[in-house]
Amino acid sequence: MVSIQPDSLTLKFNDKITTLHLAPGAEIWRRGKDLDNLQQFVVGDEIYTRCTRAADGSVVASIVAAVEENDAVDLKPHNVVEITVCAGRLIAIAKDSLTLKNDQGSCTARIPAKTAIWRGETFHDTSVLRLGDEVGIRCTVGYPGRVLTAETVEANVAKAEGTVVGVRADRILVKEDRVLGRTTVLLDARTKFDPSREAVQTGVAVMAIGLDLGPNSLRATTVMVEGRP
Repeated sequence: MVSIQPDSLTLKFNDKITTLHLAPGAEIWRRGKDLDNLQQFVVGDEIYTRCTRAADGSVVASIVAAVEENDAVDLKPHNVVEITVCAGRLIAIAKDSLTLKNDQGSCTARIPAKTAIWRGETFHDTSVLRLGDEVGIRCTVGYPGRVLTAETVEANVAKAEGTVVGVRADRILVKEDRVLGRTTVLLDARTKFDPSREAVQTGVAVMAIGLDLGPNSLRATTVMVEGRP
């Protein structure tokens, strides 16, 4: 946001300047609080808007929300929720929380009961995780205090994308497009195929997603055939 007026705000996105007026009764939200007016925003705030059309056909904002830098937001009327990702190497595990370390420092997220935790398959218990796992947590942000609460947890996700150069009953060998080398993609009874297992043949392009097993190896949960390269 680059400027604030009593009934409108001016935003800059991709070097384009836009002035957006408020709809009557518009919801104004900033970092966990409903605000009375736009003047409670701060120039430089990261702004998200939900828009509608006024009676005269002009586009106006029905919800305006300001979040912390690099966060996103779910713009549900009267239930605005700030969203962020806590990602890094797992350094502490508790029954109801996880702490990760990354280049920017560390982050701790609360893990409610029944949270979906993916580590090769979906669990609902933090005990399946291991110190050192590479973890990404999609979180809601609570205020005051910027409390992070997990919506989903994913650990050690790996991807292989390229051309199949070898096929066996329990694995395929993929020559990678993104990096040099070949990746062994292990298959089991839980692996899902799109469109089918029979379509995974030598020479086709695939994308496999699954559990990282170490250098150049993963156990696939999904293999999608993308056609001939």
